[in-house]
Amino acid sequence: MERFTGQVAMVTGGANGIGAACARRLAAEGARVFIADADAEALDRVLAELAAEGHSVDGLATDVTDEVAIEAAFAALDAFGGGRLDVSLHIAGNSAFGLVESLPSAEWERLWRLNVLSTVICSRLAVVRMKASGGAIVNMGSISGLGGDPGWGAYNAAKAAIVSLTQSLAWEVGRYGIRANAICPGPIGTPRMLRSLEADPAARAAYDASTPLGRIGTPEECAAAILFLASADASFVNATTLVCDGGLTGATGQPRFDAERYSFSG
Repeated sequence: MERFTGQVAMVTGGANGIGAACARRLAAEGARVFIADADAEALDRVLAELAAEGHSVDGLATDVTDEVAIEAAFAALDAFGGGRLDVSLHIAGNSAFGLVESLPSAEWERLWRLNVLSTVICSRLAVVRMKASGGAIVNMGSISGLGGDPGWGAYNAAKAAIVSLTQSLAWEVGRYGIRANAICPGPIGTPRMLRSLEADPAARAAYDASTPLGRIGTPEECAAAILFLASADASFVNATTLVCDGGLTGATGQPRFDAERYSFSG
């Protein structure tokens, strides 16, 4: 498929994990891809790989907690794409563990700037560039934004904000032919997550058992869902939240009945 031939795409957080999988898939499907990522070394590596494959790519090392840096990235995008922007994927973000009662306010503020405010700024700058001809925005939510998890309150709250923000944004910009959707991944085997699970086999087993499929997802699988939302295949999909979690949130949380053994577990 070449669903994005002739289009210009921005991917924040596009040098690692899900973002890098999105950038590679966009390029493979014909898009000109601009990547903004704080990891300059990983960014150079991905850009070199894609350029060696003959794709049109560019990028800029960008700290998305810095509004001026985000504006500079979009300015560089303008130079790269001639002022055109068809797809804007706002993937950059991160998490932090800590109880609501004890996690410092500074950490709440850091997570808010990294996840939510960066998404607000990127969405604002994308809309300005898409008003004339339309486009698709996909924001990075999480199943953590659809419920609560002890110890992850700051991250859950940030991702819940992104889901709600995306719904409001879609209603504001739909009249310009701009669609805005959110992707909500579950456990995805990014390099960072896999490194953490290598040291804890029990945690890996628990994550695998958390989905009906018996495994965590891959960045490529999540990227496929994101690119569906960004593509013309989803031309009437708007203001929605697409869950990509292997079925994890399809359970109520009650003890699971094992039909083969006729016993309860978990």
